[in-house]
Amino acid sequence: MPGENAVSDDLAALAAAHGVATSYRDAGDRTVDVDASVVVDVLAALDVDASTPESVRAALDDRRRGGLPPTLVVGNEPVELPGPGELTLEDGTTSRVTTLQDLPVGYHRVRCGDDEATVLVPPSRLAEVPRTWGWMVQLYSLHSPGSWGVGDLVDLRDLLTAASGQGAGAVLCNPLHALRLEPTVEASPYSPSSRRFLHPISLRVTATPAYRAAPAHVRHAVDRLVPTDPLADQQPTDLIDYDAVWNAKRAALAMLRPFAGSVGALPGIERPAPPVPGAYADDHPDDPDDALAAEHRATVAALPEALRDVATWYALAERHGPEWRTWPEEVRSPDAPGIPAVRDELADRISFHGWCQYLLDLQLADAHAATFGMPVGLIADLAVGCAPDGADAWALQSVLAPGVHVGAPPDDFNQRGQDWSLPPWRPDRLAEAGYAPLRDMLAAVLRHADGVRIDHVAGLWRLWWIPPGRPATEGTYVSYDAEAMLAVLSIEASRAGAVVVGEDLGTVEPEVTEGLAQRGMLGCAVLWFQRDDDGDLLPPSQWDAMTLGTISTHDLPTAVGFLRDEHVRVRDEAGLLTDVDAAREQAERERQELIGLLVSQGVLGDDRSEGSIVAAMHRLLAGSGSRIVLASFTDVLDEVRQPNLPGTTDAYPNWRIPLPLALDDLLRDPRVQATVAALRGR
Repeated sequence: MPGENAVSDDLAALAAAHGVATSYRDAGDRTVDVDASVVVDVLAALDVDASTPESVRAALDDRRRGGLPPTLVVGNEPVELPGPGELTLEDGTTSRVTTLQDLPVGYHRVRCGDDEATVLVPPSRLAEVPRTWGWMVQLYSLHSPGSWGVGDLVDLRDLLTAASGQGAGAVLCNPLHALRLEPTVEASPYSPSSRRFLHPISLRVTATPAYRAAPAHVRHAVDRLVPTDPLADQQPTDLIDYDAVWNAKRAALAMLRPFAGSVGALPGIERPAPPVPGAYADDHPDDPDDALAAEHRATVAALPEALRDVATWYALAERHGPEWRTWPEEVRSPDAPGIPAVRDELADRISFHGWCQYLLDLQLADAHAATFGMPVGLIADLAVGCAPDGADAWALQSVLAPGVHVGAPPDDFNQRGQDWSLPPWRPDRLAEAGYAPLRDMLAAVLRHADGVRIDHVAGLWRLWWIPPGRPATEGTYVSYDAEAMLAVLSIEASRAGAVVVGEDLGTVEPEVTEGLAQRGMLGCAVLWFQRDDDGDLLPPSQWDAMTLGTISTHDLPTAVGFLRDEHVRVRDEAGLLTDVDAAREQAERERQELIGLLVSQGVLGDDRSEGSIVAAMHRLLAGSGSRIVLASFTDVLDEVRQPNLPGTTDAYPNWRIPLPLALDDLLRDPRVQATVAALRGR
């Protein structure tokens, strides 16, 4: 290859064939050339050898052989097959075809010669999104006397009920994905163990059928397990102690498990949960423990495959720790030779985690029922990836890029780039699987939701891949088949009757926002970022209708934090800034610009106190042209701390900050009521 860092013509051609960028436009619209070694490392993660000029040419020759692609998207234009083929529709109907056109929405198969492909047929456009308003909330930050120190699914139900009573039409909640439990509970909802299942810590133990069925002395013992609630005194510096909460809930569930009853609500689960120890004594006087073990094994066998895999991972993580790549080789994948023996040996723990998912499903369904009559309802959040040491990374490793992390290149807000420590989908393996992993994940997220927010939606087009061992600055973009990714998203959303919101903030190509709008999906509009062609702040009344409008996000300063330069201070303390003075000057300019906008729009008078400015922001938001506008309790209640500081782990208490008021108190707070009055005016 010519030069130590330059990309040769052959390497560039090979990279392009696999969707690997050799240059990109940065946040300042400057062209950045990618180092050849980075390109080689990313291709290696796709099982493409580009280590020598000879291997590059050989890989190019192999790529040029072609054939019917593994997945086809059929929209308004017909797709010609290379020859006669057999089409099998989703309902089993078959026909001979030479052209794919006028097909029903859904997933079909076509065989042409020796090749077979999945056929994706999306709706031309999703249903129109209602114009409404609502709340966005981090569920964990809610707290009530019954939730043991972490917001849970009953809190979510109560919030949805209250929001409906206020006239709100939508509530956006952080991802409810299953997180790591061992050796400590993972705090970040955006670093999930599994995006297909729910987080056990979100369970309200005292709202389970087992608690209601248990005798009084057992319920009393469970009630005594409630951890001391550090939030009861409402100290502003208190943080959520996930480990203490989970330890209490795990112990409580162990007490209640003998009274579990049937677990028939999850698809495919028909057998009863493990019975009370000794319940088989009459029929099996000599071996009640054997009978109980047999019941555990029967429960595990009845679990749906995906749930059985995730529950198995949780059981193995209890024994070996969550880092499955260090587990004994015979259990490093769901189809490894040692898994049948493990499922027999750990049936008790596997059935326990399956039971937890059953309970979570019940409570989320109950919460979702509270949205009846709301124009939109509950909008679920979908994280951009899964944790590399989690259940999905173990169960779905064949369609992920091992050792690669996704993130973001340097920009003005994160000048050292971002490494999110999440493995990306392999675009080639997704296509070969007919996008089934994506389909299953979206269907799971929308099971009890009326909408989905796609975090970093640009990832449907491309993701910033960071090869193993490299910093976030030494990565490049890898492209995905956006038509196929969006087709799956459209199909699943249409089947669920759900709205789709794409988080398209930051450095995003125009095709992303345009592609969302063309399909009836919303982008995002944030007060801090919306600007006109001259770079001036854009009044919300002029925001694009095909957006979800907010003042801020969980990754950005709160309203009061913005006014106090808190976002500059915490980034400085975390070592994320290379020029602190410049950041302070920029923050001052932006603050004065915002106040000027509030005054010019007639929502702020002479009173320039923080409370008046924050209230004016919400009056301004109420006049947004966005289809949906959402207020955040962190903004309304003058919380200075933002939920998350991107680019940090231990340097900031990410995802551990509770709201300053308990749920009932915050709903009665005058600031919340004033915000409701302003937004109801829409």
